[in-house]
Amino acid sequence: MQGCPMERKDYYLILGVSRGENLRGIQEAFRDLAKRYHPDRAGPETTGKFQEIQEAYGVLSDPEKRELYNHEIEEHEARSYSRPEPIYASSPSRPEPLIPERISLLHDFETIRPSFEPLIDRFLRNFTGEGIPKGERLEDLNVEVILSPEEAASGVTVPVGVPVFYTCPRCGGSGHTWLSTCVDCNAEGTIEGEETVTVRTPPMVHDRAIMEIPIHGLGVHNFYLRLHIRVAP
Repeated sequence: MQGCPMERKDYYLILGVSRGENLRGIQEAFRDLAKRYHPDRAGPETTGKFQEIQEAYGVLSDPEKRELYNHEIEEHEARSYSRPEPIYASSPSRPEPLIPERISLLHDFETIRPSFEPLIDRFLRNFTGEGIPKGERLEDLNVEVILSPEEAASGVTVPVGVPVFYTCPRCGGSGHTWLSTCVDCNAEGTIEGEETVTVRTPPMVHDRAIMEIPIHGLGVHNFYLRLHIRVAP
């Protein structure tokens, strides 16, 4: 319910850490995110995200504030199930069951943060090798997966659609056919596609479990999947 005083942001999801993460891990996550989303570096459109990261760190880095925060969210969860917002996207409401319907990282979400363009550009760099910043680091793609108690108990296969890019077959990657612009790729030389990564959740998986899956087998080396499991009551 909106306006409920006990409704809280999920600071652990904002920083991309588990609830059991130690202070050092929280500090490292904050430093990475602060560098990535600082408005002076990423632009004024990331101001809101940067402030949210600072807010989360201010609570989770302080032992007393963190203990109080944990107590409050545990009380809230005992009353009702609350869906937090993943780092990159909030999934639209959809009928249950969510599984085994495929989750598309870019096309099934209402919003993507920081925005669609930087995210797709980062994916594209894996396949073109162009515009790669010096020292580009591995980044996590946080995806929320909702399971029923029965699905959590038995384990399920979660299909996740990951964007990939192929050389345009019409123009061979040049962006042109003879003297004309290639209409198939709009002169980009590449065509966006999607490959499915299947993730099997283990039987008896618990609420708020985190699964990390590399996707370099698809040619994506600067991202990995981070699935946040939620078990609905």
